[in-house]
Amino acid sequence: MVLCSIECVQRISEYLEIPPGKLQITQNNTIAADNLVKNTSIEGFSTIIQAYANLSKQQDLHLGNSDRITQTLVRQWLEYAVMCINYADMPANAKRVLKELNTVLRDNTYVTGTSKTIADVALYYALHSIMSALTCQEQAEHVHVSRWFDNVQQEAKLRQKLKVIQFDLMHLYI
Repeated sequence: MVLCSIECVQRISEYLEIPPGKLQITQNNTIAADNLVKNTSIEGFSTIIQAYANLSKQQDLHLGNSDRITQTLVRQWLEYAVMCINYADMPANAKRVLKELNTVLRDNTYVTGTSKTIADVALYYALHSIMSALTCQEQAEHVHVSRWFDNVQQEAKLRQKLKVIQFDLMHLYI
């Protein structure tokens, strides 16, 4: 099972209020969206999400409205989602991803800095199943990821019908 799935792409399109196009898995095992942009097929999780962001009316998530550094970081995090988070449904990969994200989020509110981007939205959906399976001790071990996730999930429109994950970081295990 991969975490950057058609379901994840559909949730992002719904959040951005963008018709998802016809989504399918190609022979190369990648996601493709047909008829998203002028009868064109777009292939790849990161590419589709960037197209959604650029078509979105949510200007704060529109890539064209951010500076070049933020645009680059968004693209980096979307690629990270494909290359690393996508396979974090395996415990060893999940631990590595959580450790890496915890380090990045130690000094940042969001993955690219101080503003939520489409990268945060994509990571939220891709990581939801992993975060919901963490014990209280694991949440405390990854306190910065837990803080970020809890912050992001507070937006009801983003959360959609996903379960709110409870974070009780007051109980640290010895």
